[in-house]
Amino acid sequence: MIGQLLAMAQWHQAGGRAGEAEALYRRALDIEPLAAALHRGLGTALEDQGRIAEAEGCYRRCLMLAPEDADGWCGLGMVLRRLARPADAIPAYRRAVVLDPGFAEARFNLGNALTALGRFDEAISAYQAALAQRTADAEIRCNLGNALHQRGRIGEAVAAARSALACRPDHAASLINLGNALTEQGRFDDAVTQFRRALAVKPGDPAGPAGAGMALRQQGRVEEATASFRQAFRLGGDPGLEVKMALALPIIPRSAEHIAETRARMMEQVMTLTERGIRLDDPLAQVGQTCFYLAYHAADDRPLQQAVARLFETACPELTQDLADPAPRPDGRVHVGFVSQYWHQHTIAKLNLGLIRTLDRNRFHVTLFTTPHAGDAMRKVLVACADRTVELPVDLAAARRLIAAERLDVLYYADIGMSALTYFLAHARLAPLQCLTWGHPDTTGIGNLDRFLSCGAMEPDGAERHYSETLVRLPGPTIHYARPSLPARLKPRSAFGLPEEAHVYVCPQSLFKIHPDFDRALVELLRRDPLGLVVLLSGRDRNLDELLRRRIAGVGPDVAGRIRFLRQMPLADFLSLVTVSDVMLDPLHYSGGNTSLEAFALGTPIVTWPGEFMRGRHTYGFYKLMDLDDCVAADHAEYVELALRLGRDRDFRRHVTRRVLDRVPALFDHDQSVRAIEHVLAAGR
Repeated sequence: MIGQLLAMAQWHQAGGRAGEAEALYRRALDIEPLAAALHRGLGTALEDQGRIAEAEGCYRRCLMLAPEDADGWCGLGMVLRRLARPADAIPAYRRAVVLDPGFAEARFNLGNALTALGRFDEAISAYQAALAQRTADAEIRCNLGNALHQRGRIGEAVAAARSALACRPDHAASLINLGNALTEQGRFDDAVTQFRRALAVKPGDPAGPAGAGMALRQQGRVEEATASFRQAFRLGGDPGLEVKMALALPIIPRSAEHIAETRARMMEQVMTLTERGIRLDDPLAQVGQTCFYLAYHAADDRPLQQAVARLFETACPELTQDLADPAPRPDGRVHVGFVSQYWHQHTIAKLNLGLIRTLDRNRFHVTLFTTPHAGDAMRKVLVACADRTVELPVDLAAARRLIAAERLDVLYYADIGMSALTYFLAHARLAPLQCLTWGHPDTTGIGNLDRFLSCGAMEPDGAERHYSETLVRLPGPTIHYARPSLPARLKPRSAFGLPEEAHVYVCPQSLFKIHPDFDRALVELLRRDPLGLVVLLSGRDRNLDELLRRRIAGVGPDVAGRIRFLRQMPLADFLSLVTVSDVMLDPLHYSGGNTSLEAFALGTPIVTWPGEFMRGRHTYGFYKLMDLDDCVAADHAEYVELALRLGRDRDFRRHVTRRVLDRVPALFDHDQSVRAIEHVLAAGR
């Protein structure tokens, strides 16, 4: 009788009739209430009906009767995960594996629970153990790829997704994973192909067009990206996609007029969404982007940044939580947390290493907040310099909790606007004093950010009105930067395909920093110097090269052929390129920072025309600190004249180089700025 009822219950359950299965399990339990397998079966039927809390009770009764039931432990782990208790699920899965070492499903689900908690290394091990038992399982390979991606091991994530697709070519989740990993690698065309394959496999799933939109946006294909986001919105209705559309900015604007139109459209759409009262549960997951490209428009960004911040804060009031709770410090030290997603070989790390290393440890305790990354030499140095390191998951709520748990006096954002995670974290109050600096040199519009630390020499009169934060003018740069050293062997011009007789004008900035106003200066320079070559560094995607080439050709079709695009290169090669160039050009409206310091260390002169905002005045500020003005232009005409004179007059160039090398020590190992920053940070106590 019991066997017949059990068989009928399983038959109904397999057919999707969980209610009928539940009734049969209960009839069987009336007859045999101590049968552990029946309690487990009833738990599965209740799970199928979404009655998760009741299912938990069934699994626990099963395990009271049969504590060696591996299936029962695995089932308990499943309901605990569905109850958003992944930490409680882990011991259940581990017990199932101990009881049955060949239980691949339990190992797989253990990996899922560990991934949910951000314990990616352990998750990877669990998935690999499951794969050893079920080598052709696309689901396991897919989730392994996701954990590898989250850990920052992007190449391995690509390989895992491809291996999953070799098992099941129509596995939509693996296609999405592959697209995301390829996007991370800058292989945007390949990524779009995978996202579109995913949409073909699951036409109703918005993940495909949403992912394609992100990859297209990275290529500067804004209209196509917006159309893709709109398609995803029609499929899923997520208001985060409406925000993505509102914030979609061109990477290479067609003209100054295009910039003005884009900004007006953005303000209108942001205000409309705010007035509509849209709601976001998790802005990082649903939107996952910032207004990064606003800073390159040569305009006052405060009104737009404040409008965007208000949109997010009204759409998700939880963003502005006040979790600041500094602890008493027996040693009297101020506890400062430095947070960024770029604590590896990146400009942000290079700019902040000296400050983190040289803060007075008798007065300050430093916690470094990192995010998952494969790791490199720079990361190891930074970790060694900190008193404590905390790795944050790329999960907004979890990251916020971990920072709050440190009970800091000061939270110092090394950049805001480059990373979506830190942008959304900054809306919360996680320390009594929250500062930022010019890693991404623009105001944020975020009410819970208190101080913007900037070099006084770089800030124009009246700059305070451009900031939603309180502007702090420091006596030097906001960095303690060690002077770069030359590589052992410098490469000649021929290594870069540059002719010896040319006058080489290098502008080694990211292409999105080249404002349309700069096009006219480049064209005029090349027209007046027949031997002139302008060297630019390509973006992550060649599409950006073509967009910029086309725009400049519209201004000067006769000289566009003398603009060379070189691929991004290792630091040693970059320094060689700088030394074989005749002059470096600061783009109008947005100035070099790290690149200017590296060029000055080599004695390379830089022509600059300081802009209206700090982000266009870095090089000018460095020159002021060196008490030099040989290459500082007052207007467009003087900018071109200075560039031509440096490019064509070898004696003048040598004279300026000697002056730069004589005075460049003023820029490096700047203790005065560190002491000023310490004064600001001490106010957090």
